[in-house]
Amino acid sequence: MLVGTYEHKFDNKGRIVLPSKFRDELGDNSVATVGIDQCVSVYPEEKWQDLLKRFQQMSFSKGRTRDFLRVLLATAHEIQFDGSGRVLIPVNLRQHAKLDQEVSVIGVGDHIELWDTESWNIYLENVRKDLPDIAEEVEGL
Repeated sequence: MLVGTYEHKFDNKGRIVLPSKFRDELGDNSVATVGIDQCVSVYPEEKWQDLLKRFQQMSFSKGRTRDFLRVLLATAHEIQFDGSGRVLIPVNLRQHAKLDQEVSVIGVGDHIELWDTESWNIYLENVRKDLPDIAEEVEGL
């Protein structure tokens, strides 16, 4: 399971070294795409294939579904680690998440997310303030 938070930096070519724990779970082939929040989501190939199956069951006749699928799929990139454990994150994804240098790499169970560290810290603080109320609304707790 992909969990935890790690701080990393991009090099001048837009590459980042992900934690070895995450690299091991992501495997040789992964897919990066825009995150629903202002981040980049990276899925192991198997989980991405599961998502694609779920997407195929969605009604493309609904405008919001089309919008969602178009953006998520059009921005998806297959990514691979080099011999040094680095991965190149495409510029359009880095721009979406406003990723410059300081990056928080967070595990979200079945995938990881790359956040601008300052944005992540603001998001995290805001959610922590509301955590008791959020817990009331989350089913299954």
